[in-house]
Amino acid sequence: MSKTIGLCIAFNGTNYGMHLQGYATQHVIEKSGFETEIIDYHSGANKGIKFSAGALYVGLRKITNKIEKRFSHAESLDVAHQENSQLRKNASDAFRENRLHNIIKCNGIDELKRRSNQYFAVLVGSDQIWLPDVAFSNFYTLRFAAPGVRRISYATSLGVSAYPNYAKKAAEDFWKQIDFLSVREQQGKDIIQSIVNVPVEVVADPTYLLTKEEWLELIPQEKVIEDKYILCYFLGDSEPIKQYARKFADSKGLRLVSILSNECNSDDSKFADDVLIGKSPEEFVNLIRNAEFILTDSFHGLAFSVINQKQFLIFYRRRTDVKESRNSRIDNIVRSWDIEDRLIREPEMLEFPTSDIDYAAVAKKVEALREKSLAFLDKALNS
Repeated sequence: MSKTIGLCIAFNGTNYGMHLQGYATQHVIEKSGFETEIIDYHSGANKGIKFSAGALYVGLRKITNKIEKRFSHAESLDVAHQENSQLRKNASDAFRENRLHNIIKCNGIDELKRRSNQYFAVLVGSDQIWLPDVAFSNFYTLRFAAPGVRRISYATSLGVSAYPNYAKKAAEDFWKQIDFLSVREQQGKDIIQSIVNVPVEVVADPTYLLTKEEWLELIPQEKVIEDKYILCYFLGDSEPIKQYARKFADSKGLRLVSILSNECNSDDSKFADDVLIGKSPEEFVNLIRNAEFILTDSFHGLAFSVINQKQFLIFYRRRTDVKESRNSRIDNIVRSWDIEDRLIREPEMLEFPTSDIDYAAVAKKVEALREKSLAFLDKALNS
């Protein structure tokens, strides 16, 4: 019997969390005695999607979005963001080359289906790759898997607080076909079970499956900045949040360092003392490790703060170009670790924390969920 697992994960962008959770996923599964292949799937013209009213709606909306982007008068990236974008791309390419392995290109649905015969199982996860429109596709839904190939979802996030009606039937269809189904958020479990009667477990993001010490072995400690600093990692473009960060750093008497976002065209030099561009995923981890305090609106900014037991505050991500909120994952994780007081819902109030995070209590909760999650993965792979 084949011992190879086909991984259906996001890994082609420049997002730090995407890279690090993919790296953790491959590492943990291979530590369990399996080989892995990361499937680099390109659907091409023949996507193999069955016609339905929902699929037609999604297709027409994608066409409309492309037209709107082409004719929009959106502000082009400034010089700093252009340079950051290119350097981040270079750093991401290096991370994939040095950290990930067995990346297999697969072109078209027919080749994808044929290749699935070589696997013991296919696994999808993590992050927000079950957004509603995905229900009409073949890759992240694992519809392509040949009969007898085990289908596993590990910590997949739905990314929304509710599924729209147009996607429910298609989602029900693919969720019923998954043999071991887990999600990253309780809200995701509630959504699935409101649509279809299937067992669903809530498990930890893959980055939490490795302890602080295990991450140190994989990504050794290294100072990126010599002086003491407060680190900002904001993917949104909220002015009140950034003004909060400035005043918080002033109250601590520390330098404010910001990792420049590659998702919006904000000018971080207006509030931060130092703006960092082109940093690699490894540097991202070490910038968190060595900071005195972290301020972020990023799920994985929070994750690596917790893993490294750092003091931090988390904010809802606010983007002027995104209508649909995806903040449910932040609500879920602060509730899971019982640190809801670290979520700043109204940065305009400029209220600063007066106590530290009790990591003795948080560590117990993280360890309990880690053990539960590894047990789910062991059952999915070995039962």
